[in-house]
Amino acid sequence: MRKSFGRRPGFTLVELLVVIAIIGILVGLLLPAVQAAREAARRMQCSNNVKQITLSCHNYESAYKRFPAMQCGTGGVHPGSIQGSAQRFAMSGHYAILPFIEQNALFQSITNDGREPWNGAAPFRQRAPFLECPSNPGDQEPTNAGRTRGLNNYGYCAGDNYAASMVIQGATKERGSVALSGQKLPIVNRGLFGRSYARISDASDGTSNTIALSEFIRPFSNQGAGMVLGIAADPATYAPLSCRAQWNGRNWLTPSLIYTGDTARGFRAWEGKVFFAGVTTILPPNQASCFLFVGTGEPHWEGGIFSAGSFHTGGVQVGMADGSVRFVSSNIDTGNLAVPAPAATSGVPSPFGVWGALGSKAGGETVSVPE
Repeated sequence: MRKSFGRRPGFTLVELLVVIAIIGILVGLLLPAVQAAREAARRMQCSNNVKQITLSCHNYESAYKRFPAMQCGTGGVHPGSIQGSAQRFAMSGHYAILPFIEQNALFQSITNDGREPWNGAAPFRQRAPFLECPSNPGDQEPTNAGRTRGLNNYGYCAGDNYAASMVIQGATKERGSVALSGQKLPIVNRGLFGRSYARISDASDGTSNTIALSEFIRPFSNQGAGMVLGIAADPATYAPLSCRAQWNGRNWLTPSLIYTGDTARGFRAWEGKVFFAGVTTILPPNQASCFLFVGTGEPHWEGGIFSAGSFHTGGVQVGMADGSVRFVSSNIDTGNLAVPAPAATSGVPSPFGVWGALGSKAGGETVSVPE
């Protein structure tokens, strides 16, 4: 008796191709959802960081009855000042709040070293996770390799003036004057933070209407977002629109103005110059940053526009002075950007719309973060 064998069941080539095509379509549909879920998690982590830092500032205020200074430290700005070099009056508010965010060991390590924050010693290379937003790629200094001194994505709000990090009296700058540097004069901005210690009562516009902290972009390319332009201009007559016109959302229109003379912004976590540790509320989030200088010297000590920014879609997260965290759209109203920024000591309403008003602590405006 003969056995009869039928055809062995299997898939034809056409069927296999159809299955592969269906799998490819499903992966294509699912991938954006997975990426969106990952970004949502990263954004939540950034929000938690903003919350932690803002609450740490409140813990500092509970202990000292004042908020920490954005820029502080021992010594004078000029290396030959009476106090010697020491910390060169250039430590950041992030350093000051370390004991209030369960980082006392790191605080003691930096304090015991006692040198300036751009020093290459081990304490200044320490990274603190609460200062890094995982949405921001890159952890290597793009302009001057090896100069990374901790990473940072969060800046204290200096307000809507061209915030500076040294005192300039007429033609005399602290960086070039032992006498002026030795006075260790305060720098008060229209926002809560500067080289000074603000009280809660200084926020007469209301703590729920005053920004304390914001995200900013740490660049991963020396031609990309987050870099700062150096503009030779008089702050008394310079209009923010001129800075805004340099960035089209993808590229710099005058790359030769990009400042590459020192470490890029976001790569010195423990330094308190506005360039490294601050934001201004002049140009809207995710716009250009420009410091303004006249003459020679150390230009990134001088005043300018240091814009908030992030890699989140549509805007940035800010910490308000009452401890809450809000999301601010990149399309927020910025008023009249054709006029120069108001003087740091002025009490006038901000010319820069809702964004400027949220940054100033005592402009007399009645605004809140748009929902």
